[in-house]
Amino acid sequence: MVVAFTGYRPEKMPFSEDCKNRQYLEFRRTLSSLIDCLIKQGFTYFISGVARGFDTWVAEEVIGRRETNNNIYLECAVPFPGQADLWEEEDQRRRYKILVSADKAVVVSERYRRGCFFARNRYMIDKADLVVCAFNGQSGGTADTVKYALKHDKVVIQIDPANNIISLINQGDSNIYF
Repeated sequence: MVVAFTGYRPEKMPFSEDCKNRQYLEFRRTLSSLIDCLIKQGFTYFISGVARGFDTWVAEEVIGRRETNNNIYLECAVPFPGQADLWEEEDQRRRYKILVSADKAVVVSERYRRGCFFARNRYMIDKADLVVCAFNGQSGGTADTVKYALKHDKVVIQIDPANNIISLINQGDSNIYF
């Protein structure tokens, strides 16, 4: 079964991405526990949009699971080839490491164009059985992606980054637990 992830860039998170930041570390532990729980329920195919922030953290967590579980599959959905061209060098390095570690990378649009990020998000949601979002209700790309998932009756699990609470937004016809 397939899980797609959508969430905020680091600047929209209520904490800094810093290994000394307690709130960031708690969020990563929550994300890690949720991924383990999904794997135990038979979810083994994970899709990341490989953006900075949540997408990167998810991909790194999934790659870590593959060291002990050969059944874990990571797909990267790249919105367009130059996605990371203007990123900081460290973010580019992390993305490259994720892409070479992934089982599959799909480039959704041949070049940057208006709507290419939404096309990437639709691609991921259309393929997914379940969507995990790092989301607190702010408008933007993550909100649009969650709305699209709900419109298509996908199972949606939310992690609110402000308080680290996991909620089931839409259960669909699943027996999901966490």
